[in-house]
Amino acid sequence: MGGYQLKNLNKSGFFLLALLLLLSIFDPNGFSGTTGKIAGYIKDAETGDPLPGVNVVIEGTMMGAATDLNGYYVILSVPPGRYSLSASMIGYQKSTVNVVKVAIDLTTTINFELGTQILDLGREVVITAERPLVTRDLTSSESRVDAEQIKNLPVQQVSEVLSLQAGVTVDRYGGIHIRGGRSSEVAYWVDGVSVTDVYDGSVSVQVENESVQELQVISGTYNAEYGQAMSGIVNIVTKEGGNNYHLNLSGYAGDYLSSNQDLFYNINDNNFFANHNLQLSADGPLPFAKNVNFFITGRYYSSDGWLYGQNKYLPSGEPGDRKPVAMNFNNRISGQAKISARLTPTIKLSIGALASKLHFRDYNHSFKWNPTGDVEKYDDGYNLSMILTHALSSRSFYTVSVTNYYKEFNEYLYQDPLDSRYIHPDSLIVPSFAFHHQGTNLHQFNRSTNTLVGKFDYTIQLNPLHQIKTGLETRLHEMFLDDFTLVAKRDSFGLEVQPFEPFILDVNTPNHNRYTNRPIEFSAYLQDKLEYKSMIVNIGVRFDYFNSRDRYPADPEDPNIYFPFKPENIYIDPNLPDSLLKLPENQKTVAQREAYWYKNATAKYQISPRIGIAYPITDEGKIHFSYGHFLQIPNFQYLYANPGMKVPAGTAVHGPYGNPNLEPQKTVMYEIGLQQQLGESISVDVTGFYRDVRSWVTTSVPIETFIPGVSYSHYINKDYANVRGVTLSLNMRPVGNYSFNLDYTYQVAEGSNSDPNEEFYALQSLAEPTKMIIPLDWDQPHTINGAFVYAAKWGGLTLLGRYGSGLPYSPEISRASRQGQNLSTGLRKNSRRKPPSIYIDMKLYKNFHIGNLRASVFINAYNLLDRLNEVDVFGDTGRAGNTLQGKSVSESEAARVNTVEEYLIYPHFYSPPREIQIGFEFDLSNL
Repeated sequence: MGGYQLKNLNKSGFFLLALLLLLSIFDPNGFSGTTGKIAGYIKDAETGDPLPGVNVVIEGTMMGAATDLNGYYVILSVPPGRYSLSASMIGYQKSTVNVVKVAIDLTTTINFELGTQILDLGREVVITAERPLVTRDLTSSESRVDAEQIKNLPVQQVSEVLSLQAGVTVDRYGGIHIRGGRSSEVAYWVDGVSVTDVYDGSVSVQVENESVQELQVISGTYNAEYGQAMSGIVNIVTKEGGNNYHLNLSGYAGDYLSSNQDLFYNINDNNFFANHNLQLSADGPLPFAKNVNFFITGRYYSSDGWLYGQNKYLPSGEPGDRKPVAMNFNNRISGQAKISARLTPTIKLSIGALASKLHFRDYNHSFKWNPTGDVEKYDDGYNLSMILTHALSSRSFYTVSVTNYYKEFNEYLYQDPLDSRYIHPDSLIVPSFAFHHQGTNLHQFNRSTNTLVGKFDYTIQLNPLHQIKTGLETRLHEMFLDDFTLVAKRDSFGLEVQPFEPFILDVNTPNHNRYTNRPIEFSAYLQDKLEYKSMIVNIGVRFDYFNSRDRYPADPEDPNIYFPFKPENIYIDPNLPDSLLKLPENQKTVAQREAYWYKNATAKYQISPRIGIAYPITDEGKIHFSYGHFLQIPNFQYLYANPGMKVPAGTAVHGPYGNPNLEPQKTVMYEIGLQQQLGESISVDVTGFYRDVRSWVTTSVPIETFIPGVSYSHYINKDYANVRGVTLSLNMRPVGNYSFNLDYTYQVAEGSNSDPNEEFYALQSLAEPTKMIIPLDWDQPHTINGAFVYAAKWGGLTLLGRYGSGLPYSPEISRASRQGQNLSTGLRKNSRRKPPSIYIDMKLYKNFHIGNLRASVFINAYNLLDRLNEVDVFGDTGRAGNTLQGKSVSESEAARVNTVEEYLIYPHFYSPPREIQIGFEFDLSNL
């Protein structure tokens, strides 16, 4: 197929657009979703009259504004953080407000009353700001965590911070679900640009906690500037360098400590460095450059995990050394660099880079006694960005950005697919409930996503009532995938070569999938924020366009162009007599079939209106309502899976196959809430929500081909879901050294299928398709999160508690439990509940101050009580440690090297046991 090429994206394409960006500087700080604003009125302290011409400055920066005739000022494009704001005018005393907190997309209101210098003898008034507990201009549900709060939490990565927010559920695989949506419905933004991997909805590059200036989780209806998400937005703004040099070094080491040695093999091996971490960051002014600051951080993390196998057997079948082998290890190297340059008082340029490199293994129970025979996984990603912000006036600015993000994922045992160490696939054939005692995993999976994003945003404060934002975005994707399982090589007679040699099947065969696709996206939005004294309104509209730039078979009855079924597609003249029919000159070639075989997928687009209203009911309370339409292009893996629809001739339901003509998935979301301050330090937030989800991706009913008994299934838009619930949050800001927050979510998440492949699996097992709405796999009716923080100069303590009611599971009736009984096996899917989960985590730290050096030592404890939370269960008992499945199996099968009882100890059915970390931090500032 034709079209753009991204093979040299990180070179020619990126720098070409970067050049265009730089040229825009000469065309006569902020970015959508990355900054806030400070606004207010300034009056004469004596008369109450508005003061025009007052200079308002954010100290230590080049940002500021002057009041108009009504005494109104506004400072746009302020990065999140804490600032000192001063107001001064000839003849009046200077007034400064410290600890002014600015948050993403919100207005911080600071009003001044200036007294004359004659009356006040020229003294400066200094005030410490206290952020209101009720956010007046918040029109939908969200939560925010800044760098200072993250530092006090016992968390290791951003996903753990997300799991603490109201409305967030974590499934048994660690997937993040916001308000009942699929995990792939969350969009991840970093510094104003989406970095979501369009293949599967995951984040394309890991962002470390040390890089985060502010993390915003929008779980309600979000503004029109955000797109391609149906459940929520995770918006991260990374740190920038300050005006003074700052150096931070931290690290920890630790291990898992548990009393459950019978369940977790080798858990108490007393290796204090089994899990270790080292992180270094520095920021400040760039030497020999004026008005240029830098921030740089790097992290090395290594964990052996808590699930071990025993090296009883080598892949060859020979005896191993019987030593423990980590089977869910995780090693990571990551880093970030960011340079911010104030080129002129009105032009700012930011250049950033994020990179991460992961090497890990997912636990595979069958390989517990042959742990070196299973695949390992490699996840590498980077993000390069260049963002220009140009303030056209004190009340308007635009941003232009170019971003390239890349993700590569590989899964294999040996990188060379023809490695001689691979073992014949028959070696993995074992009886039920048996560990592999020889053999290698022959699967090879390689994919990459390369995306180039160009974005333009314009913001203008027309007057105190209207702030208009508009923008355009284009995304160019290049996706590559190569997926196959090695087989035994055969000679020209069709016999297996001896000794075994691994072989890769041709890409035209059903068992080898390879493709390169280049879809494109375009979007535009218009947003108006109206700030009346009695009401705040966010109203906007968004336009999304998508083209998969792929094709699909024109005739559903004959989809395989390489091995067609219909005579008219096989032969040039299918009416010839048998003696002439199969002559070579009467055979159609693939090139001849190409002329009529496919239809081009059509482009998709949608217009999505959104509105949010906040109405203050008192000085200390408000209600809000929001409504919006949201769409999301299905994960690209469902558009391009099993390319070419290479349906084989065997009698079966084959697939599932990708569908490049899928429609966007759609959600309509409603929300109403109350936020009220209680006393001086406590606020309560109650929000009810409803989500109606349509056109979810699932698989089709069997599509019959020209050959009777041969059918296939492909992805279609058919599934439905609805989610309704209420969240209750109670927050106490620091009073002295204490603070806490507590949130409760009641939620019902129901739908036709949790996973797009479930209908196909039902077809394979001859089960009936879904006929009713059932609880989704992550449906957790009751979720409670709580945090208690004690923070003093000498040190502090943080306690986190999480409770989740049991997730659903599908009951089964084992053969052993059916013997002699008349029981129905038609048990409803997801009709029973697993046991609830409870986690308590702790961070205890002690601070030391020596001049500019702040040092601390800390202890982190995860799952402090060492509770066995059952994240998965056996279908016949509903418990992780008890099943009747093995009762009807003979123990005397020679090929089973273990007992059935040994096999049915499933440590991966439980959450991680207690983990203890001991660490340090050195922080050198104001250098």
